[in-house]
Amino acid sequence: MSALDIEKLAAQGAELPDKLNGAEQLLFLSLRNLYSAFRSGKIPKDIAKIEKTRIYREYEQNSLNLKCWMSGLEKERKLQHMTQEIKACDCEICVKYLRILEGIE
Repeated sequence: MSALDIEKLAAQGAELPDKLNGAEQLLFLSLRNLYSAFRSGKIPKDIAKIEKTRIYREYEQNSLNLKCWMSGLEKERKLQHMTQEIKACDCEICVKYLRILEGIE
């Protein structure tokens, strides 16, 4: 689902859609709250525009963070089968690499 689709649903006050990732859920909930606050008169239009810009900026950062995290998990999964081989090797590079993977170094 695109960010624009998410915004349209949020503007309508819809329920949180299924199958959104964490960044998309936060975008939806933030925008739904913003639209609600604007419509109820709690915040003026100029403030709503500023906050919407901030919400989208954070959404972009959250999406990037999530992609990086998922990429790291995929790399770890692919390397997992090699861990035993690396542990069996006592060369300096393998030892250092394993220490980094384990968060020791």
